[in-house]
Amino acid sequence: MTDKVKLIRDCFDAFARGDAAFIVARVSDDVDWRHSPSPEIPYAGAYKGPQGVGQFFTRIGEALDVTSWEPRRVIEAGEDVLATGAWSAKAKPTGRSFAAEWAMVFGFRDGRISSFKVYEDTAVVAAAFRH
Repeated sequence: MTDKVKLIRDCFDAFARGDAAFIVARVSDDVDWRHSPSPEIPYAGAYKGPQGVGQFFTRIGEALDVTSWEPRRVIEAGEDVLATGAWSAKAKPTGRSFAAEWAMVFGFRDGRISSFKVYEDTAVVAAAFRH
């Protein structure tokens, strides 16, 4: 396992135990962190720097009760790490649940995460937030 793959696996483990600080401590000062924009998803959008990444995880915690977190594949692809998996959660504002598969791309610079982009079925997630 490469250092990059291990770092992402460690970050996934940290997310599973609710330790966002572990992840924030491993991003670059100018990290570009992106979740597909959707006005119905409270944590969607672009975030910059460690403070922005912390805000992203705070918003997830305020919006969702995560009920399952299942990273499946984590592979190095050139300079990036690609990951796939699935998760499910309940939207706190509505009590509605969703289940979605995801793919993530992590970029690196100097051993730190410098970019993040997630791809998932945002329509399924957004529907859980609709009143």
